Amino acid sequence: MKERKRIWPLVLAIALNGAILVALFWSFHMNVPSSTGDTPMQAQLSSGMPAVAAPTPQQPVPLAKPVPAPKPAPKPVPAPTPKPVPVPRPATPPPPSAAQIAAKKVAQEKAAEQKTAQITAEKQAAEKRAEELAARAAHEKAAQRTADKAAAEKAAAQKAATQKAAAAQRAAELKRQLARQQAKAAEAARAKALQQQIAAKAKLQAEANMAAALAKQAAENQRLSAIFGNEIAERVKRRWQPVFAPNLHCRVSIELSPQGQLEGQPTVTQSSGNAQFDSAVIAAIEAAAPFPPPIGLSYSEFKVVNIVFSAKELSNG
Repeated sequence: MKERKRIWPLVLAIALNGAILVALFWSFHMNVPSSTGDTPMQAQLSSGMPAVAAPTPQQPVPLAKPVPAPKPAPKPVPAPTPKPVPVPRPATPPPPSAAQIAAKKVAQEKAAEQKTAQITAEKQAAEKRAEELAARAAHEKAAQRTADKAAAEKAAAQKAATQKAAAAQRAAELKRQLARQQAKAAEAARAKALQQQIAAKAKLQAEANMAAALAKQAAENQRLSAIFGNEIAERVKRRWQPVFAPNLHCRVSIELSPQGQLEGQPTVTQSSGNAQFDSAVIAAIEAAAPFPPPIGLSYSEFKVVNIVFSAKELSNG
């Protein structure tokens, strides 16, 4: 019953709209002009009397016919306004029977069951689809994690390999540097050893040269000292007078100045055993002084002169 009450207003509205459309269509056709065009109709007036014949001239002159003046166009007659067509009211349908109501109820229940079944099927399909999507997403996520893990492990392996290669390269470079340093150190050690060897050899040579020079100088000093001692002995012989036993001899130390003068009294360092002989030698030395400095002999070499005087040599002078 409720559905029938809902249908009637709809039917009435459709009928009313149809009537309005029919009225508009009819009024439109009434206002459309005829196919003869918009040119107004013109009426021509003619007389019923016969025309009187005019005399024919010998030389007739044609005259222009007068043009009738146009008449004003008649005003169009307005179309009559159509009267509204009364809309017939729909007849009230008879109320549905109990069988129709029951059939409708069964149809509604069946439709509801079908709708419910459809909703359930769609829900199950959606759930299955969601499960499939979730499983696929989980599988893709697991695959992505596996791929990420593999990529991370590969990157870590590559990094470790790169670091290992870099470390090996650094170690090799350090080894090469150490080898170069060791080679430089060995070369420096060889050069130093060679320098030391050369220096030692030069030092030995210098020492040998110095020793030779010193020995030569010592020999020369000894020679000059011997000459100087002999000269002193000769001068002392010239001053010797007493006669003693030829076997007497004494050792005397004479200290001289750079000019050859005596510095203090000569000293007997080894006595002859005869005091008179020793005193006579000292007196002869003092009488023979000063002694001329020896040429080529440093003062340190003749500052102190030690001479052995023999009675035999002094007497033979």
